[in-house]
Amino acid sequence: MNHTPLEDQVHDALHRTADPLERHPFTVGDVRTRARRIQRRRAAVAGAAVAAMVAVAVPIGLSTVGPAQRSEVPPATQPPSPTVTGTVIIDPRSAAVIDSVGVPLVDVDSPSLITPERTIQLPKAYETVTPYRDGWMAVANDEGSYTLEVLDADLELVDQVGPTGGVVVSPDGSRVAWSEYDDVQWRVKIAEVAGGPISTYLEFPPSPREHRVAPIGFVSDVEVAATQNHGDGTTSTFIADGDTPTALPGPISARSASPVAGVVAAFISSDIEGSCSAVIDGTSPSGAVAWETCDYALDHFSPDGQHVVGTVASGGEYGSPTLAVLDATSGEVVVDFELVLPRRQVGGVNETNILWEDDDHLVARVWPGGEDSVIVRLGLDGTVQRLGIESAGESGLTMAEVR
Repeated sequence: MNHTPLEDQVHDALHRTADPLERHPFTVGDVRTRARRIQRRRAAVAGAAVAAMVAVAVPIGLSTVGPAQRSEVPPATQPPSPTVTGTVIIDPRSAAVIDSVGVPLVDVDSPSLITPERTIQLPKAYETVTPYRDGWMAVANDEGSYTLEVLDADLELVDQVGPTGGVVVSPDGSRVAWSEYDDVQWRVKIAEVAGGPISTYLEFPPSPREHRVAPIGFVSDVEVAATQNHGDGTTSTFIADGDTPTALPGPISARSASPVAGVVAAFISSDIEGSCSAVIDGTSPSGAVAWETCDYALDHFSPDGQHVVGTVASGGEYGSPTLAVLDATSGEVVVDFELVLPRRQVGGVNETNILWEDDDHLVARVWPGGEDSVIVRLGLDGTVQRLGIESAGESGLTMAEVR
């Protein structure tokens, strides 16, 4: 691959700060390790957090109505949300308590999946579970080795494929895409949730297993963007150009995609002073940049493609102290949220553990200070609600879907 001097500079910067640019799953092991660290800190006074960006991915989810079924009832027409002025405070202590949210959650301590209608006991702790055909598709983590499992309606194992880089679901829930490695090369495959043939969408050249390929999301009804770790601290984002994976220009590490807008949100540079993100055309090899920002790390497009989430480096392991919802076409701030923390305590919004419930609400996992995380529901109208369900153990609840 030929590099311009600018690309070489960006490559070096990315190599020095590779951690924020890697999209690693938020693993069961990570959750339980954090819980053990919390237990060990219980007798200690909260100290200053280690300066680091959290760069973990969110699990995949489960339909709230059962295997291979999602609501086809169109949402009711609602008037535009009122304009929010000023910063909206996230204070779980005073927020209204609700008994469910419109996205599936994982409780790794049970283990179980929690939906608005029911709680489903799982045979083991999965990273992700999503409806597939008459059953489910799930990702299991065995000490850092990720395996794709196909389960029937009774959660019995039907098929197993591995290793995998994860599973993503189209916003309408009709398609899934995943990556798999066959000891020679990585491939990205797509299938209809309701059934039908499995197609190979991207086939990468032979590479080591460690050059992990991860699907990021759908950039159209039938097209998927994926990243590959090159093993040297850099990551590229690939789309299909015919039958060949084509990298978007420059070292781009995509985090999220929108099939409505046909774009990806991605890190485009990073150095010791911070990182920059951009919204980029995800359907053309030119990878034209719509807009960029060095104020936010971009991720999580809304289902209608109108909004994207922006977070900032927190200087701690718990996540970003703020969460902004931006106009996905311009980068303008629509609403700005800030987490309230008690004095001398650390916390934050887990940047990648965020999921849109609908076009106007998102659900996020936050650490409001102290030892436990909570799930909050945030509205573009400035509403803040807290989920009243607690996890079975100290690991906490996590999102169970990536779209």
